[in-house]
Amino acid sequence: MSDIKAIDKRLHSKLKVKSNPSLIQNKGRHFAPLVVHEFVNACQEFPIVFIKDSSTGQFKSIALLGLVPDENLFFSDEGWSGCYIPQALSLYPFLIHQEDDSDKATLCFDASSSLINEKEGDDLFDEKGQQNEWLIKKGQAVVDYVEKTYANKNFIKLLLEHELLSSQTLSIKLDGQDEYALNGLYAIDEKSLNSLSDENFSILRKTGALPAIYAALISMQNINNLAKRKVAK
Repeated sequence: MSDIKAIDKRLHSKLKVKSNPSLIQNKGRHFAPLVVHEFVNACQEFPIVFIKDSSTGQFKSIALLGLVPDENLFFSDEGWSGCYIPQALSLYPFLIHQEDDSDKATLCFDASSSLINEKEGDDLFDEKGQQNEWLIKKGQAVVDYVEKTYANKNFIKLLLEHELLSSQTLSIKLDGQDEYALNGLYAIDEKSLNSLSDENFSILRKTGALPAIYAALISMQNINNLAKRKVAK
């Protein structure tokens, strides 16, 4: 379970953060969060799909990393085996906490992470008690990512307004094995996209949504690449 704490130089002056080449926090997860700004790069390696939170009804965009729950086909103890790293994974164990209806944001970390310790890694603070430059840059990267999540929500809202997301069941057949299905996923509906009126298609073009939409469509061919990775493992 995560233990989120705000970074405090009085309490955390001795803390260090180990390097994380394997992205260990995602070892047993078959997907990673993805924001719209990443779609063009991520589509070359992962299927880009959407999931719906059953409690809130909100949609989130993700990169599929495995074909079954608890399976990450890109994890390796030696290091991440993919060419592209989803930004949400590269920021761990840091995150931003922001109170509702407040502009104030606080840089936090997951104190339960195995990367946090007092013996090995990069110091959070220097000898004068100031944040080290790498931590300042990491904090800026986290803030930048949070801002991108707002743009991602607007992108998904646009997809829903134009009825471009549809429930999908992805059928997978591995060599010498029975066919099985991935359920609970949503994807860009190419037929609905092609059926849009000129006016609505123009709206997508003017808002800059089309590159991400086409990237998501192209990415679906990577289902086969995941299957090949699974067979290879």
